[in-house]
Amino acid sequence: MARLDASLTEQARRVRALLLDVDGVMTDGALYYTEGGETLKRFHVRDGLGIRMLIDVGIHVAVVSARGSPALVRRIQELGIVHSLMGRRNKLEALRELAGRLGVKADAVCFIGDDVLDLPAMRCVGLAVAVGDGHEAVRRQAHYTTAAPGGRGAVREVADLILEAQGGLDAAYERHLEREQQQRAEGAGGTRSRFGVVIPARYASTRLPGKPLRDLAGKPMVVRVYENACRSGADFVWVATDDQRIVEAIERAGGTALMTSPDHASGTDRLAEVVTAQQLREDQIVVNVQGDEPMLDPNLIRHAALALAEDPQAGITTLATPIRDAEDIFNPNVVKVVTDGAGLASYFSRAPIPWLRATFGKDNMSAVGAAVPSEIPWLRHVGLYAYRVGALRRLAAEPPVATERAESLEQLRALWHGIPIRVVTVDAFAQHGVDTEADLARVADLLAKERGALNGRGSDHG
Repeated sequence: MARLDASLTEQARRVRALLLDVDGVMTDGALYYTEGGETLKRFHVRDGLGIRMLIDVGIHVAVVSARGSPALVRRIQELGIVHSLMGRRNKLEALRELAGRLGVKADAVCFIGDDVLDLPAMRCVGLAVAVGDGHEAVRRQAHYTTAAPGGRGAVREVADLILEAQGGLDAAYERHLEREQQQRAEGAGGTRSRFGVVIPARYASTRLPGKPLRDLAGKPMVVRVYENACRSGADFVWVATDDQRIVEAIERAGGTALMTSPDHASGTDRLAEVVTAQQLREDQIVVNVQGDEPMLDPNLIRHAALALAEDPQAGITTLATPIRDAEDIFNPNVVKVVTDGAGLASYFSRAPIPWLRATFGKDNMSAVGAAVPSEIPWLRHVGLYAYRVGALRRLAAEPPVATERAESLEQLRALWHGIPIRVVTVDAFAQHGVDTEADLARVADLLAKERGALNGRGSDHG
């Protein structure tokens, strides 16, 4: 690929979504008809790899076409393209719909076109691309014209441009291989279990004012959370906030932030507003990642989402970890969960549940000792949730219930209304939430040590 000027590189760096015309861009434009209509489209393998690499690093890819075909449907499924807008001759309307659906601005979209029908959309995007054999008027309008013709490597050329501007081709290819290995390890047979992440981030905080924007090792905390979530393999990561300053911080980091009402009582309500505004499907899986957990293991996010994907009966998945300190059983800040034989939550409580009558008698409440009673598997609830959108909307539409108010635990509303919650037990969970200045200092120190360890490992390789 030819060396690009600074202006074009900056345009490519801002891209968060790629919108592709099909005939003449993804394919070579040739039509193959039988009595049953169009039956064949000719795609290029290099274009396909470029699309998969973009998706693997978190760039949304969508296709728009005036007509569909079985061949096109099969190809976009193989590539893992979520967003397809078929039967659309008006490409500008399709662009606006996509931008609204994804919560991205038009200047963060790259559009690749080849014919005059594409001109209105190309005039509105941040990066307009014409394929090498596109119409002369389209090539004049474009910020960049590919050397390759449509359907013969043009899309891969643009993918390389974007990937190089956003961190380099080597890193993108490594991420692609990593994702393929994950899929093979999960026995996914080449298909991916789709999920997204939404991070509620409210600016106001009683104990730590402006918490999402507090500095952590050179970056706002909410940016740390966002970057961590992007490593989970999610198809999209959105920050849902009530403050324009948080929007600007995320956008400077190359992410997507959506403004929501300042009146929400909880992060769940904020999530529900987002999934409704973005018109997500009822069966779409969305993980709620707290905006004050900058060191949350991305694998736990993925683990929660995959567990929900594998259980069609559950509406919510959450995590738990074994209690190893007896004091935690009686600590009201440690939420306990009891499950049934199928691994579904029976109840959550701040109280020591289940109550061991013989062990926790009135005279023994403070004399349990260091050993955790072994009669049952004691589980500490970890507040990470994966929702099916339908269950999330139902939960947010219902008022608080008596048990929820008594325990101050929102998940009890789901149980009250019969929404099954799958509990997945993980061996360990490092609690690194930030609520106070002391928490902030502790996490900053952990990040500094982590960065020092990484630098040390890197020096071994020159």
